[in-house]
Amino acid sequence: MKTLVIGYGNDLRSDDGAGRVVADRIEALGLPGIEVRSMSQLTPELSLQIAGTDRVVFVDASVEVAETTLVSVEAETAEGSAWTHYTTPASLLAMTGAVGSVPELAYAVVIPVEGIGLGSELSATAAAGVEEAVDLIIRLLRD
Repeated sequence: MKTLVIGYGNDLRSDDGAGRVVADRIEALGLPGIEVRSMSQLTPELSLQIAGTDRVVFVDASVEVAETTLVSVEAETAEGSAWTHYTTPASLLAMTGAVGSVPELAYAVVIPVEGIGLGSELSATAAAGVEEAVDLIIRLLRD
Protein backbone atom coordinates (compact mmCIF):
# COMPACT_ATOMS: atom_id res chain seq x y z
CA MET A 1 0.00 0.00 0.00
CA LYS A 2 1.49 3.32 -1.10
CA THR A 3 1.15 5.94 1.65
CA LEU A 4 1.95 9.64 1.79
CA VAL A 5 2.41 11.35 5.18
CA ILE A 6 2.23 15.15 5.07
CA GLY A 7 3.27 17.05 8.19
CA TYR A 8 2.70 20.77 8.00
CA GLY A 9 2.99 23.93 10.07
CA ASN A 10 5.26 26.86 10.72
CA ASP A 11 8.36 25.63 12.53
CA LEU A 12 9.24 29.22 13.49
CA ARG A 13 6.05 29.53 15.55
CA SER A 14 6.78 27.15 18.42
CA ASP A 15 4.12 24.44 18.68
CA ASP A 16 2.74 25.13 15.20
CA GLY A 17 5.69 23.15 13.82
CA ALA A 18 4.66 19.91 15.58
CA GLY A 19 3.26 18.37 12.39
CA ARG A 20 6.60 18.84 10.66
CA VAL A 21 8.43 17.24 13.59
CA VAL A 22 6.18 14.19 13.27
CA ALA A 23 6.85 14.03 9.52
CA ASP A 24 10.60 14.17 10.11
CA ARG A 25 10.36 11.39 12.71
CA ILE A 26 8.32 9.16 10.40
CA GLU A 27 10.73 9.78 7.52
CA ALA A 28 13.71 8.86 9.70
CA LEU A 29 12.17 5.41 10.23
CA GLY A 30 12.65 4.63 6.52
CA LEU A 31 9.48 2.54 6.30
CA PRO A 32 8.93 0.83 2.93
CA GLY A 33 6.09 2.22 0.81
CA ILE A 34 5.89 5.41 2.88
CA GLU A 35 6.65 8.81 1.36
CA VAL A 36 6.86 11.83 3.64
CA ARG A 37 6.53 15.55 3.01
CA SER A 38 7.25 18.29 5.56
CA MET A 39 5.60 21.53 4.48
CA SER A 40 4.97 25.02 5.84
CA GLN A 41 1.40 24.82 4.55
CA LEU A 42 -0.81 22.73 2.33
CA THR A 43 -0.70 23.88 -1.27
CA PRO A 44 -2.69 22.84 -4.34
CA GLU A 45 0.48 21.38 -5.90
CA LEU A 46 0.42 18.60 -3.30
CA SER A 47 -2.61 17.16 -5.10
CA LEU A 48 -0.19 15.84 -7.76
CA GLN A 49 1.71 13.89 -5.10
CA ILE A 50 -1.45 12.63 -3.41
CA ALA A 51 -2.97 11.37 -6.69
CA GLY A 52 -2.38 7.67 -7.09
CA THR A 53 -1.53 6.93 -3.46
CA ASP A 54 -3.62 4.42 -1.54
CA ARG A 55 -3.54 6.34 1.73
CA VAL A 56 -2.67 9.85 2.88
CA VAL A 57 -2.10 11.05 6.43
CA PHE A 58 -2.12 14.78 7.20
CA VAL A 59 -0.43 15.87 10.45
CA ASP A 60 -1.00 19.30 11.98
CA ALA A 61 -1.06 21.16 15.29
CA SER A 62 -4.16 22.80 16.72
CA VAL A 63 -5.12 24.92 19.70
CA GLU A 64 -8.66 23.54 19.30
CA VAL A 65 -8.02 19.95 20.51
CA ALA A 66 -7.17 18.72 23.99
CA GLU A 67 -5.58 15.41 22.95
CA THR A 68 -3.89 13.89 19.93
CA THR A 69 -6.72 12.94 17.60
CA LEU A 70 -7.10 10.77 14.49
CA VAL A 71 -10.01 11.59 12.18
CA SER A 72 -11.03 10.37 8.77
CA VAL A 73 -10.96 13.00 6.00
CA GLU A 74 -13.42 13.10 3.10
CA ALA A 75 -13.04 15.25 -0.02
CA GLU A 76 -15.20 18.35 0.01
CA THR A 77 -16.16 20.92 -2.56
CA ALA A 78 -13.15 23.18 -3.00
CA GLU A 79 -15.06 26.32 -3.93
CA GLY A 80 -12.33 28.87 -4.54
CA SER A 81 -9.94 27.33 -2.03
CA ALA A 82 -7.35 26.62 -4.72
CA TRP A 83 -7.00 30.37 -5.13
CA THR A 84 -6.56 31.26 -1.47
CA HIS A 85 -3.71 30.95 1.00
CA TYR A 86 -5.61 28.43 3.10
CA THR A 87 -6.05 24.86 1.90
CA THR A 88 -7.55 22.16 4.12
CA PRO A 89 -6.95 18.42 3.86
CA ALA A 90 -10.56 17.97 2.63
CA SER A 91 -10.27 20.64 -0.06
CA LEU A 92 -6.88 19.26 -1.12
CA LEU A 93 -8.46 15.83 -1.59
CA ALA A 94 -11.13 17.45 -3.76
CA MET A 95 -8.41 19.07 -5.89
CA THR A 96 -6.67 15.70 -6.17
CA GLY A 97 -9.74 14.29 -7.91
CA ALA A 98 -9.21 16.81 -10.71
CA VAL A 99 -5.69 15.50 -11.48
CA GLY A 100 -5.89 11.80 -10.63
CA SER A 101 -7.32 9.23 -8.30
CA VAL A 102 -8.13 10.16 -4.72
CA PRO A 103 -6.75 7.82 -2.03
CA GLU A 104 -9.30 5.40 -0.60
CA LEU A 105 -8.04 6.17 2.90
CA ALA A 106 -7.35 9.68 4.18
CA TYR A 107 -6.72 10.69 7.77
CA ALA A 108 -5.80 13.76 9.77
CA VAL A 109 -3.74 13.50 12.94
CA VAL A 110 -4.20 16.62 15.05
CA ILE A 111 -1.78 17.46 17.85
CA PRO A 112 -2.78 19.67 20.82
CA VAL A 113 -0.60 22.72 21.42
CA GLU A 114 -0.20 25.45 24.01
CA GLY A 115 0.92 28.33 21.84
CA ILE A 116 2.06 29.40 18.42
CA GLY A 117 4.17 32.42 19.29
CA LEU A 118 7.58 33.05 17.78
CA GLY A 119 10.12 30.40 18.67
CA SER A 120 11.49 27.05 17.61
CA GLU A 121 10.97 24.94 20.74
CA LEU A 122 7.94 22.78 21.36
CA SER A 123 6.02 23.03 24.63
CA ALA A 124 5.70 19.94 26.83
CA THR A 125 2.13 19.50 25.57
CA ALA A 126 3.17 19.57 21.91
CA ALA A 127 6.22 17.33 22.52
CA ALA A 128 3.98 14.72 24.19
CA GLY A 129 1.54 15.08 21.29
CA VAL A 130 4.33 14.45 18.80
CA GLU A 131 5.20 11.17 20.55
CA GLU A 132 1.55 10.12 20.57
CA ALA A 133 1.15 11.07 16.90
CA VAL A 134 4.21 9.08 15.82
CA ASP A 135 2.96 6.01 17.71
CA LEU A 136 -0.54 6.44 16.29
CA ILE A 137 0.73 6.76 12.72
CA ILE A 138 3.00 3.74 13.05
CA ARG A 139 0.03 1.67 14.28
CA LEU A 140 -2.10 3.02 11.43
CA LEU A 141 0.56 2.14 8.84
CA ARG A 142 0.85 -1.42 10.15
CA ASP A 143 -2.91 -2.04 9.85
